[in-house]
Amino acid sequence: MTAVIPRMAGRHRKPPKKLIDWKVPAGLGVTVAAGLAVTVSLTSGSELPTQDTAARIAVEPGPTVPPTTAELPVTTQVPIPTTAPVPMVAPPPSSTTTTRVPTTTTTPPKPSPRPRTAGKACGTTLDGVQSHVAQVGNHIATMFGVDDIGGRAARGGASDHPSGLALDFMVDTAKGNLIANYILANQKAFGVTYVIWRQRYNDGSGWSTMEDRGGATANHFDHVHVSFRSGAKVSVTC
Repeated sequence: MTAVIPRMAGRHRKPPKKLIDWKVPAGLGVTVAAGLAVTVSLTSGSELPTQDTAARIAVEPGPTVPPTTAELPVTTQVPIPTTAPVPMVAPPPSSTTTTRVPTTTTTPPKPSPRPRTAGKACGTTLDGVQSHVAQVGNHIATMFGVDDIGGRAARGGASDHPSGLALDFMVDTAKGNLIANYILANQKAFGVTYVIWRQRYNDGSGWSTMEDRGGATANHFDHVHVSFRSGAKVSVTC
C-alpha cells in the first residue's frame, strides 16, 4: 500500500528561474546594425575618401586586369618569302655553224641491167633445151660469167626440164641473187614463167617460201632454176 505524503501547509516550491530568451534581442541587434551600415553608406557616398582611405587604396593591390589589345607588345611580322616568277629569257642566237647529226643511209640496190640490144645474136643451142630458152641461157652466161648450166634432163613430177623449158644456173649465193633479180626484172622479155632460188618461189608477184625438200640442191640453194613459156619470142644478144 502506497504511503501518502501530506502537503505541508504554508510551504510552496519556487518556480524555476526562467532563462532569458536572447533570440529577439539578437535579431533586433542585427537589424539595428544593418540600419546603421545603410546610414553610413548613404551619408558617405557623396564624400571623397579621406587621406587614410586613399593611402589604403594605394597600398592594396587592385584586381589584375588583362591588357587590352592596344597594350599588347607589337610584334614585328616577318614577311613570308614568296617564289618570284622566273623571268622569261630569250634563247641565245643560234650559231652560224650547224652541227649535223650523221644519218645512216641505205644505198638502194642498183637496178638490174637491161638485156643487150647491140652485139651478135646469142646461140640457139644449150644442153638440149628449146631454142629461145638456149638464147636466154647463153645471154645470162655471157653477162654473169656462168659456165655451169643445166638444161634438158629427166625429172619426176611437174618439171619443165624434160620438155627443154627450164635452166639451172649453178652459182654461189651472191651471183645467184644477181641472176634471179635480173631475170625477174626482164621476165616478160625473156618469156619466163617463174624462178626458184634458195627454197623460194617467185612468179613475178613476190617471193614465197617453199616446203623443205631435204637438201641444198633439192631446195635450190646452189643453183637458180628458171622455167620458160613454150614458144616465147625473145631478142637478146651476147
